[in-house]
Amino acid sequence: MVMQGANNSLGATYMSAFAAAAKIKQLAICPFDALATAASTFASQNYGAKKYDRIKKGVIQTVVVGIIYGVIVGILLILFGRIFSMLFISSKYSAVLDASAKYITYMGYFYWVLSILNVCRQTTQGIGYSGLAIFSGVIEMIARCFVSLVFVPIAGYTAICCADQTAWIVAALYCVFTFSYCFKKIQEE
Repeated sequence: MVMQGANNSLGATYMSAFAAAAKIKQLAICPFDALATAASTFASQNYGAKKYDRIKKGVIQTVVVGIIYGVIVGILLILFGRIFSMLFISSKYSAVLDASAKYITYMGYFYWVLSILNVCRQTTQGIGYSGLAIFSGVIEMIARCFVSLVFVPIAGYTAICCADQTAWIVAALYCVFTFSYCFKKIQEE
């Protein structure tokens, strides 16, 4: 809501561009969610069976598959962001299309980070540390709020274009550390 509010303060062009780009983002995120859910289920089953080596191998393989997907989709978003935006925006609104394409392009460079974030978060949850996994969402929210409140007044729409990626990177760092800590802890049980 804070990010949307900061974006809304920039005017109708950016509001429309952000709305269209957000729809494209949500569509492209679905495979990351599926991979993370599969990793969580896989990890919890192997945690119950005490096959910790399989958990580690599964996490690495799932992250790699997700990174490959993220790079491919990221390239597509960078190259065809304006065309994808035309699914939701008429070609006669060139300023809106340009702004939507900018958001999508910025997002495309870091889409692969979602693999690390989602898989580590869900796997941490799958091995029994739900509270720590949920906290990564809080970290994402704080990062988006920080960018929206501090940098949007300075950099305008460019800051909006960087808010998601900032949140993803900060939360991914937290999730990698948290998963590593929790994984080491279950091995010591």
